[in-house]
Amino acid sequence: MNQEQITAKLSQINSKGFEASFSLGEAALENAQKLAELNYAASKDVLVNAQDGIQQVLTAKDPKQVTEILSADAFQVASNQAVVYQKKVAKVLRDGNKEFANVVDSSIDQLQDGFQDWINTVAANAPAGSDAFISSFKTVYGSALQGFEQFRAASKDAFTTAEKTADQAIDAIQGQIAQVKKAATPASRSRKSA
Repeated sequence: MNQEQITAKLSQINSKGFEASFSLGEAALENAQKLAELNYAASKDVLVNAQDGIQQVLTAKDPKQVTEILSADAFQVASNQAVVYQKKVAKVLRDGNKEFANVVDSSIDQLQDGFQDWINTVAANAPAGSDAFISSFKTVYGSALQGFEQFRAASKDAFTTAEKTADQAIDAIQGQIAQVKKAATPASRSRKSA
């Protein structure tokens, strides 16, 4: 195998790496766009609801009507919207993580296959007496493959951690909402009985 053939094989491996990087970039951009759309819609809803609430408070005829407007039920609606928003964000992140994991797995597999093919080609065309060099080269290659597998495992762990964090954020929001509702319920009952 001559230098041009070796360079062509390495170039082919590199181009597959660039394709994978491009795919990751596209996926990241799509997810950023989805998150921006979610943020825009959520911001718009919050502003509309806040404007409606302020309008109702300003047109209230007495303090009792204001307290009814600012009841726990009104806060429950806002908190439900927050939970729905958080679930949508978590879904976008989860889908994005799956897509990234698939690209990473595919890229690692392609790199491993490309390097293995390259090593086999070099070994098959090696000049006589280069067995020691080829053997040490294969050992180095084996270490590189272990690095790829460690990267794959670390990527999966990172994606799993991101999903758990998103789920914990949803649980935390729901817990806070439950506490606020629980605290507000006795107060609203005592106002009604007074």
